[in-house]
Amino acid sequence: MPDSYATDAAYYDLIHDNFDGDVGLWQSFAARTDRPVLEVGTGTGRIAVQLAGAGHTVVGIDPSPAMLERGRQRADELAIDVTFIEGKVTELTLGAGYYGLVIVPADVFLYCADREEQVATLRALGECLHDSGVLALDLPGPALWLDPASNGQPQLVYSGTTPEGEPFDVWHLHEDDLAEQLRILRVTYERTGSDGLVRRSQSEHHLRYVYPNECRYLLEQAGLVQLDIYGDYDLGPLTNDSERMIVIAGRSGE
Repeated sequence: MPDSYATDAAYYDLIHDNFDGDVGLWQSFAARTDRPVLEVGTGTGRIAVQLAGAGHTVVGIDPSPAMLERGRQRADELAIDVTFIEGKVTELTLGAGYYGLVIVPADVFLYCADREEQVATLRALGECLHDSGVLALDLPGPALWLDPASNGQPQLVYSGTTPEGEPFDVWHLHEDDLAEQLRILRVTYERTGSDGLVRRSQSEHHLRYVYPNECRYLLEQAGLVQLDIYGDYDLGPLTNDSERMIVIAGRSGE
């Protein structure tokens, strides 16, 4: 199966390494359990390595070999022990009742293609969750929900330089479908070489958005129960202006 993040992996850390606004929240949840932590969609290990560095036993899974290669390199360079596993939640044996915390960060859950995959993913995560453990989903909040009015409009989301000193820009262009709750996101990476030539590479991602009541229903279908819902990484309330929607769930006990 093609690696949908093969192109993005080369630039991911350059764009995201300065962002750590979510790490404090995951550290606080990890501190509430003495059991291992599972990060779903670990990517290049931005979160997993920091949690492991704080003394937690961490397993990170991701379907992208290109992203995992960079995650393993990050952990090796810092001499931090993280177990990285290639694959999707629904294709792996995760261990019944093993984890005290399962994190699905930074829009990763949106990669579930349809309701069947959403429920299957949540059910698998519930089964690997300890009775006292919690599942955390980090989803777009109301302020970042689908916006068909801006379909087809390129947006500059990052501008800087590469480690080689080349000017580097990242553009997003989306096509949103409210009826399908689907965003097709096209990412264009532009590097301007010393010869003045602009070199472009692109990736495309299909993201299925989830809204609050729907999320509660999906959790129930998977044998989980929603415990809390927040609108930011400081656990503030979810409002129309919230850019994040943090959903906390546990096993229903039934």
